[in-house]
Amino acid sequence: MSKTPGKHQKIIILLIFLITLGPFGFAYTLYKKGNKAQLKLNNHGDLITPVINVEKNQAISGEQLLGKWWLVYVGPKNCRLECHDMLYNLKQIRTALGKDTPRVERLFIAHPNCDKSVCETFISDNYPDMKRITMPLADFNQLFAGLSQHFEREMVGEVYIIDPKGNLMMRYSADSQARDILSDVKRLLRTSKIG
Repeated sequence: MSKTPGKHQKIIILLIFLITLGPFGFAYTLYKKGNKAQLKLNNHGDLITPVINVEKNQAISGEQLLGKWWLVYVGPKNCRLECHDMLYNLKQIRTALGKDTPRVERLFIAHPNCDKSVCETFISDNYPDMKRITMPLADFNQLFAGLSQHFEREMVGEVYIIDPKGNLMMRYSADSQARDILSDVKRLLRTSKIG
């Protein structure tokens, strides 16, 4: 004597079906909606995909960058208070890393059209341990083309992270909070065994 499934058994079968296929339906809905805000990862900066290997750029020697993480500040055309604040914040971020401080260095890339004597003097007076690079306008534009708005880069500058393999892999606008950059750097150092 076989009994037909009761109401309770039908509910259990329906629940098993929903539990199995529910996540696929949810993922499909998110994919079709294209809601990037809901899909954003824990990082605060913008991931650069694909990463850009800076060794290919003549002005930046990859050998000097390999083996360490780099906080890179691409300076604006005119270094004003915002520029000075960001340089100070990068110093503080590195200091806040504690025992991981030796794994991270700082790099200033001057905008090709800035007054280099002012930039160089300010940085050498206030941040003598910060590495500095200048590059021709064509190389500068080629390296940073497509990563951000030209206007933003010229006016306020930007922050990038270079990994120990020489890859430009994360970008922050100049109005990013230092605590957000610090949070991302700490996460990178915690999860990375290189550098």
